[in-house]
Amino acid sequence: MELESIRRLWTLPPGNAAAETVAWDSEAEQYVFEEKNNFTDDPFLRFVAGKTELTKDMCSLDVGCGAGAYSVAMAQRVGQADGVDLSPRMVEVGNAWAREHGVNNLHLWVENWHDCDIESIRGRYDLVFAHTTPAIADYTTLVKLCEVSRGCCFLCKPARRTDQVFDELKRIIGIPGRRDFDDSVAYTFDTLWGLGYDPEVSYEKTLWLPERSLEEAERWYLGRLRGRKTLSREAEQKVGDFLREISVDGVVRERIDTTLVNMYWSVKR
Repeated sequence: MELESIRRLWTLPPGNAAAETVAWDSEAEQYVFEEKNNFTDDPFLRFVAGKTELTKDMCSLDVGCGAGAYSVAMAQRVGQADGVDLSPRMVEVGNAWAREHGVNNLHLWVENWHDCDIESIRGRYDLVFAHTTPAIADYTTLVKLCEVSRGCCFLCKPARRTDQVFDELKRIIGIPGRRDFDDSVAYTFDTLWGLGYDPEVSYEKTLWLPERSLEEAERWYLGRLRGRKTLSREAEQKVGDFLREISVDGVVRERIDTTLVNMYWSVKR
């Protein structure tokens, strides 16, 4: 597909960034570094290490870094690990964790990748990556990721994804079914190919089983839904009713089945 066609078709629809921020703020403590985020056990980090040699003279950028789980892992191998995220609470929690654990070569800051100006960091980073984040959601956000790199880029995107609870909530309030995840993977590959890069791809099937208290679940799902659509009081009531109906002992359990698609490409000419 021609790049101009992709640019026209693959465009992020208008959303409510403030509502999205509230939702992600509420999840901050779930996204800090854990022992499982290592270069031996984590498929994405293994993929990165298998494609490029990480050294202390490198600097990296994590786009949509959350509370820095993957940024912290990268800081173990590179000289400076930076990260950006739209959630102030995510950034606060991640930087605090790094200070408490003596990770001195990590810096996270608040930035909405969808509308930020990248001029001050254009071509600054040896390695740029984004892991399962809505920060990379259309042609423009992907091109920006490429433009801040002077070396290599990595992207992990979900495809063939079903969210048992979230998908049903979208149906209940009238958000039409979409193929965002699958379309995004196809558009990503076509964009990179059209820009003259040679993306390499690997796949991994995964199952996530997050659990939230009823209060946390209402805050999370309503925030995500408000980010996509203005909700009436009636719609919000339907969301609350459904979550209460499926909760067990005050806990809402989600099931997410997805294929993770890892991509690597070099921007060096």
